Amino acid sequence: MEALIIKPANDEEAALLKSLVKKMKVKYTVISEEEKQDYGLALAMLAAKNSKPVSEASIMKKLNK
Repeated sequence: MEALIIKPANDEEAALLKSLVKKMKVKYTVISEEEKQDYGLALAMLAAKNSKPVSEASIMKKLNK
C-alpha cells in the first residue's frame, strides 16, 4: 500500500488535515523534523548506492578549486 507525506503550510492547515483524516478513519503518524531529515538522508544514500564510484583524486580536485 502507498503512503503519503503531506507538509501543511501552517498549524491551521495541519489541524484541518488531522481532523479530516480522523473523520475518514485513516491511520496517520506525525513525524518530527529529525525523522524528516533521516528520510531525506536515506533517499540520498539510496541514490548514491546506484551511482558510479568516484575516485578520491577527483573529489580532492573539486574541493581545491
